[in-house]
Amino acid sequence: MFLTAKGMFMKMETRYHATREDIAAEEAEINAAKRDPRAFGPLYERYYERILRFVYQRTDSKDDAYDIAQQTFIAALENIGKYKFTGVPYSALLFRIALNELSRYYRKAKVRQSISIDDTQVADVLTEIGQENTADTDARLMKALQQLDPEEMNLLQLRFFDKVPFKDLCDILEISETAAKARVYRLLEKVKTIYTTLL
Repeated sequence: MFLTAKGMFMKMETRYHATREDIAAEEAEINAAKRDPRAFGPLYERYYERILRFVYQRTDSKDDAYDIAQQTFIAALENIGKYKFTGVPYSALLFRIALNELSRYYRKAKVRQSISIDDTQVADVLTEIGQENTADTDARLMKALQQLDPEEMNLLQLRFFDKVPFKDLCDILEISETAAKARVYRLLEKVKTIYTTLL
């Protein structure tokens, strides 16, 4: 895994969770798409840019990001008949598919996972582990993050770089909100431990 700082080609959105009315309307769209694949359009339009941003931050190539995002939606549409509605936004499934497609991409292309972060995101993580934000601490944090495994890095990125709220994080990971918070807390402790050994 390697980390880079690069400008996003789209503005990040920080609100993910949907209202009950949104979810009910989305269930109707999913049921319509099960009957007729052409009805998948509204779901695609709603989530495409969000999934593309998510994928782009994890690749070094804009072209690869477009391909992976597209493959995510192809896989979602091909399997929509099997989808069982559980009352959570459809985006949770799309994020899981995108993570699987990214893993497949890393294995097939034999490339290391790429994570793109900016100064604000670095500062957020440093604050969470109780460290000041300086040029020296930035470099040390980058070294610490490179020691995380891909699953840990995905969790950190979802929570702190993508700004996914805990309520949505538990939907994506298919775990309870308490378990999601516990995982993030343990991960931050691990990052802090690694970081302090680099002093």
